[in-house]
Amino acid sequence: MTKRIFAGIISVSLLTMIACIVLLMGVMYDYMGEKIDEEMKNEARLVEAALDGSGPDYLEGLDTAAIRSRITLIAGDGEVLFDSDADSEDMSNHLEREEVQEALAGGEGYAVRHSSTLSEDTRYYAMKMDDGSILRLSTSHYSKMGLVMDTLGVVLAIAVILIAIGALIANRVTKAIIRPINQIDLNEPDIEKNYEEILPLLRRINQQNARIRGQMENLSKQQNEFRIITENMAEGLIIIDRDMEVLTCNSSALKMLDAGESAETGTVLRLNRSEAFRQAVTGALAGRHLQTLLNVNESICEIIANPVYDGGQVTGAILIILDVTEKERGEALRREFTSNVSHELKTPLTSIYGVSDMLGSGLVKPEDVARFAGTIKEESARLISLIEDIIKLSRLDENNVHEEKEPLDVLGVAEEVARRLTPRAEAEKVELSVSGEHVQIMGVESILDEIIYNLCDNAIKYNKEGGRVDVNVSSQDGSCLLSVRDTGIGIPKSDLKRVFERFYRVDKSHSKETGGTGLGLSIVKHAVMFLDGRLEIESVENEGTEVKISFKAV
Repeated sequence: MTKRIFAGIISVSLLTMIACIVLLMGVMYDYMGEKIDEEMKNEARLVEAALDGSGPDYLEGLDTAAIRSRITLIAGDGEVLFDSDADSEDMSNHLEREEVQEALAGGEGYAVRHSSTLSEDTRYYAMKMDDGSILRLSTSHYSKMGLVMDTLGVVLAIAVILIAIGALIANRVTKAIIRPINQIDLNEPDIEKNYEEILPLLRRINQQNARIRGQMENLSKQQNEFRIITENMAEGLIIIDRDMEVLTCNSSALKMLDAGESAETGTVLRLNRSEAFRQAVTGALAGRHLQTLLNVNESICEIIANPVYDGGQVTGAILIILDVTEKERGEALRREFTSNVSHELKTPLTSIYGVSDMLGSGLVKPEDVARFAGTIKEESARLISLIEDIIKLSRLDENNVHEEKEPLDVLGVAEEVARRLTPRAEAEKVELSVSGEHVQIMGVESILDEIIYNLCDNAIKYNKEGGRVDVNVSSQDGSCLLSVRDTGIGIPKSDLKRVFERFYRVDKSHSKETGGTGLGLSIVKHAVMFLDGRLEIESVENEGTEVKISFKAV
C-alpha cells in the first residue's frame, strides 16, 4: 500500500509538472508573439512617419542593423518596391500574401508562417499607408518546438529538481497517510481516531474480532471440556495425525503405557516401542480397525486402533487403551478353576464309577462289599464337600448371601468352632486353644464360622504331632483383631502370595493325604472381603503360620 500511494503521488506530480511546462511554454510563446507584434507595429509607425518626412530616400539610407525587423515596401498591385534584406527586383509579387490582403482590406494585417527546416516562426505585420502602398515588417523567432528544444536543458534540470522534491514530499506524505493505519490496533481498533474513509473497514474488523473472540471462547470451552473428560477417563486416549504425531494424549494412556510424563508432542512411537503397539498404529493409519493385547511390565493392555477419515482419506487415528489386567487374569483363573474343578470332580466320580461297576458285575467277594461300599461313601462325601465349597465360593463372589448382617461375638463363634474341632485336634495330637476378649462385629454368623473353621482346620491339618493352634480375639483402635497361629510345617515364602488362590496347594502330596478340596483359604479370602475385613498372613517354613484378620468393631 505504501508503494502504491508513493507511486500515485509521484505520478500525479509528474503529470502536473508536465502539464505546467506545456502550459507555460504555450503562454510564453503567445506572450512573445504578442510582444513582437506590438514592437513591429510601433516600428512600422515610426518608419511610416520617416517616409512621410523624408520620402523613399529614407529607406535607401536606413541602417538595417538598428532595425530588428525586416522592412518590405509593397505597391498596391503587390510589386515589391523595397526590401531591407533582399533585392526587390528578384522578389515575387506579394499581392496574394495573407497579411497584404488583410492590410489592403482593413488597413493592417498579421500573419505567421512556420519554417520546419529552421524550426522558426516568422511573424508579419502589414500596414496600408496613405499613398495606397503596403509597409510590411517581419521578424523571425523560435517556434514552439524550437523554444522547447532551446530550453530543454533548463527544463530537464528543473524537472529533476522538482522530481527529487516531489519524491521527498511524496515519501513524507505517504508515511503521514500510512502511519495512522499502521498504528491501528486490529484487536481493538479506535474508530474515532482514524480516517472516515476506512470506518466501514474498521467496523467490519470490530465485528469480525467479536465473532472470532466468540468462536475462540467457544473453542477454548470445548477444548477444556474435552480435556476434563479425557483426563478423567479411566481408559487411555491417544489421537494422532497421518504422520504419527501426537495431537492429544491423556494421563491414563501415559500411565498404562508406562511412558512417564511425556509431553503431547513428537511421534506416538516414543510412548511405546513394542512391535504390537507399532503394528496397531501403522494398521490404523493404513485404514484398518485393529485390536491387540500389549504387555507393559506386569500389566496387560488392550489397544483398540481406529482410522480417522476426512473426505475418504485417512487423516489420522484414534487409539483407545484399556487396562485388562484383571480381566485377563480373571480369565486365566477361570480357565484354571474350570480345569481344577473338572479334575477334582472327575477323580471321586471315577472312583465311584469303578467301584460301583465292580459291585454291579459281581466281581467283589461278599466279604469285600463293605469295604467297597465304604470307598463309595468316602468319595461321595468328598464330592459333596467339593460341590458345597464351590457353591459357597460362588455365593461369596456374587454377594449372593441372603442372611442379614447382625452383631456377632467373635470370641463366642471361635469358641464354638474350637469345641467342634477339639476331637479332630486330639486325634492329630494338636493342642487347640481360644483366648481373648469379647468383641462384636456386624456380620453373618455362618460366614464368620466358615472363616474360623477353615483357618483352624488347616492349622490342625498341616501341624506337627504335639503342635499347637492358638486362636486369639482382641480389640484395638476400634477394630476387632482375629489371629490364628499354629506351629505347623509353615509355607515357603514363594508360595505365600498364592495360597488364597482356588485349588492351589503348597504340598500336593501332603494335601492328598490330608484330604480337602483346595478351596478352604480361597473361601476365607472371599468371606473376609464380604465382611469388609482385611487379611494378612505370615509364615516361616518348618516353624509355623499366623493368619491375622481385622474387622470393624461395633
